[in-house]
Amino acid sequence: MKKLIGILGVVALFNVAGCATHGYVSSQVDPLADRLTKLESKVSQLSGMTEADKAAINQANAKAQQALDAANKVAGDVKIANNDVKKAEAAALRAENAARDAERAAKESQQMEKKSEKIFKLEQKK
Repeated sequence: MKKLIGILGVVALFNVAGCATHGYVSSQVDPLADRLTKLESKVSQLSGMTEADKAAINQANAKAQQALDAANKVAGDVKIANNDVKKAEAAALRAENAARDAERAAKESQQMEKKSEKIFKLEQKK
């Protein structure tokens, strides 16, 4: 019997020593509850957008998409223009080369004319 009372006493002592008081639990839980309340209010404010807010956001998204599409079109036009410029530069270079060739041919022709004239004059003297 003494053993039983001793065991019950030890069990009771552990139960009393292991229990937290209501004040301690409240001091630990209350700050967390306050933080949760604040977070819940922020979330409800964010999710409480009006239809006008949603419409404005959708309109802004649509305008942003239009601007992106326009920018992409301009980028494509610029690329085409750059290709046209490169083609024009290549054509100008070919034209310059052709002009140089024509000048060389004209000089050669003049030289040949002078030679022909000299030959003609020599033939006339004979």
